[in-house]
Amino acid sequence: MSRILLTKLGSDAESFRLDDEPDRPLGPGDLLVALEAAPLNPADFLLSNGWYAVQPEFPFAMGAEGVGRVLEAGSAAGQALVGRRVLILPTYEQGTWADRVVVPARNVVIVGETADALQLAMLGINPATAYHLLNRYVALRPGDWIGLTLANGAVGQAVIALARRAGVKILGIVRREEAAEQVRKLGADVVIVDDGENLGDRVGQALDGAKLRLVLDGVGGPDVAAQLAPSIESGGAFVAFSAMTGQPPVMPLAELVYREISVHGLYAINWVWNAPREEIEKVYAELAELVEKGVLNASVEATYSLDQYREAIAHAQRPERSGKVLFAFDRPGTSS
Repeated sequence: MSRILLTKLGSDAESFRLDDEPDRPLGPGDLLVALEAAPLNPADFLLSNGWYAVQPEFPFAMGAEGVGRVLEAGSAAGQALVGRRVLILPTYEQGTWADRVVVPARNVVIVGETADALQLAMLGINPATAYHLLNRYVALRPGDWIGLTLANGAVGQAVIALARRAGVKILGIVRREEAAEQVRKLGADVVIVDDGENLGDRVGQALDGAKLRLVLDGVGGPDVAAQLAPSIESGGAFVAFSAMTGQPPVMPLAELVYREISVHGLYAINWVWNAPREEIEKVYAELAELVEKGVLNASVEATYSLDQYREAIAHAQRPERSGKVLFAFDRPGTSS
């Protein structure tokens, strides 16, 4: 068993090491899973720096999500799972930056055989986040408008795919023109490059009298909420799912009180930890089917083998990436 361990706080390669050890013995409820692919997410580096909801104890096995095949099952885990392809849920009880991992059976969901392993490996967090962003806060109807900051990110890409499928219109907001072109190709109806000047006025002009029923914000800070509030319909919702600025959104008091715009935060891992098993299986089955159909297809910029972890960790933290970086097994490492 080879795996990447975090040995101290930090996000440089020196904070991690590649560890080789024999496979751990299985408990009655455990599975041994051979990984096919596992992504490196921004949240992994928040965790490695000590800035995340999950606090590491050293050495800490890195990697939240991934996909693989069950090699062995404990006596109570269900022998029918042996040989099946499974999604490893992002519970942070096991590390997925590994060629093989021992996982409690409750932390996997069976997925199909035909979908691309890279896309399935990214299913656990970002598409699940997108699903809840679109389904939890307001009832969206075909023709409704949503606003989406950080629209070129992995969550944004999944939101656009799911919203388009539901007939919902998307106003995407990005920080640079190259990202705007990417979001247009994904299918956003309107894309605005936020250059720090008059964002609210530009959004209002682009909507041409329409209002946003829902705003999904991955940027954070007081400016975005204040700028977009006039374009949100009364009774609409503003949801923070990330904060690239490191600052919370601030909704003007008049918008909260007089127009009853609600403000929420979403951390999809809370749902993974607490939702009924049947609900988790249902949602991930729907998302996995959309991967198989090509509806959900996040951009991939590079794959690496475990022994290339230094290069992978550096690449995953490049600010101008246009796609995800993953560890992939039984594939040649490539980078672009």
